[in-house]
Amino acid sequence: MTQIAEPTSNGLIPARVNGGLFLQGFAGSAVLLLAIDATAPLFFGPGYFAGLTYHPFWIVILLAAVQHGLFVGLSVVGLAALLMDWPTRPLGVDITAHYADIATAPAQWLLVALIVGLYRQHQLRNERAIRQSNARLQQVNQTLVGEIRRLDSYVTQTEQMVAIAGSAPNSALLSALDALARADASRRGECFVAAARLCLPGPGAWLAMDGIACTVAAATQPDLHAEIIPPDAVAGDNNWHTLAQDPPALCAAIRAKDTMVGLIMVQTADAGGYEVTMDALRRALQDSLRNDRNVPVLRLDRPKRQLTYAVN
Repeated sequence: MTQIAEPTSNGLIPARVNGGLFLQGFAGSAVLLLAIDATAPLFFGPGYFAGLTYHPFWIVILLAAVQHGLFVGLSVVGLAALLMDWPTRPLGVDITAHYADIATAPAQWLLVALIVGLYRQHQLRNERAIRQSNARLQQVNQTLVGEIRRLDSYVTQTEQMVAIAGSAPNSALLSALDALARADASRRGECFVAAARLCLPGPGAWLAMDGIACTVAAATQPDLHAEIIPPDAVAGDNNWHTLAQDPPALCAAIRAKDTMVGLIMVQTADAGGYEVTMDALRRALQDSLRNDRNVPVLRLDRPKRQLTYAVN
């Protein structure tokens, strides 16, 4: 079962500022400051903004702090102070009083950017935490969907095995499938033939992957010869598909470790009620071909008999 790692509390919200967002906000605010600073000598004359009660830079500083938070707001205050049109000291005015007077506006910018920026920074952290929580919930949702599908597949396989056990007239079918599932390479062909004669509604064959085509590896009739079938002629799922050839045939993919390694073919146009046994034969052959013996198995016990199916 998939395990979902719990995020640590100190890693949920990064303390460092996102560099990309900081540069984007600072660059946009800097462009506005430069544009405002360039309009003074062009339209109003030098020193016009210094005589205003509220400097136009207030607009940019408030926008930067409200939209991008503390760090961008403070950076814009520093740039605005550098671009500010500092008036010259009049004659007879004390130098300390002069610079204290003209520094009032930058000090106000700094204070407002600090207060508004801290509040906005708190909002940004909350929004980031909500986005991370939503992303984790989506991951949990996807994991639950996968587990539900896996359980549905398990229930379907169990129902099919119960149907086989209930409909078999004797233990010969179960024994043949069990022998095929346990067969090694030396006995796989003869075990497949024995099981296929009980599970298939017509002549059938196991077609092994041979390079770029599938050729007959074992058949229920010695004279059964199938055409060379390319692997892409049949979908690599768990369903049976009609094969366009003469005589008509049904075909299903054989997979090991999610890789297509061959086909099962039966020369009939209709399963005719053999769907369950046909699928049981396909899974038993897959168990025999599967190299990984650590795959969990589901066993159906009978007196002196044991039927094994791998859970996909």
